[in-house]
Amino acid sequence: MKKETMFYILSFFFVFLAVAGAITYTGNHEDLEKFHQVKIEDGDSLWSIADRFYEKTDISKQEFVTWVQEKNELQTSIIKPGDFVFVPVKKENGYQIEQIASE
Repeated sequence: MKKETMFYILSFFFVFLAVAGAITYTGNHEDLEKFHQVKIEDGDSLWSIADRFYEKTDISKQEFVTWVQEKNELQTSIIKPGDFVFVPVKKENGYQIEQIASE
């Protein structure tokens, strides 16, 4: 196979990966805009947040914690006061974040 042909094949492959990565990255952040964001308070953990909010969803607490970790790209389950995380409670559910947080 000629070097030129190999160059075109590799170039196509890298361009394809770049476009696929850009679409995936953009799609993930657009989807998060549909969900409520919660400010982490002192003493909060992913499980305590799941206890407060999972009833507003149709998923288990374990799935809730996993969703929060994946969508917020958390490497560990450690969260700090002042951080913000998205939770799997859609904004269109009619809940205001202040209503949820005060319950």
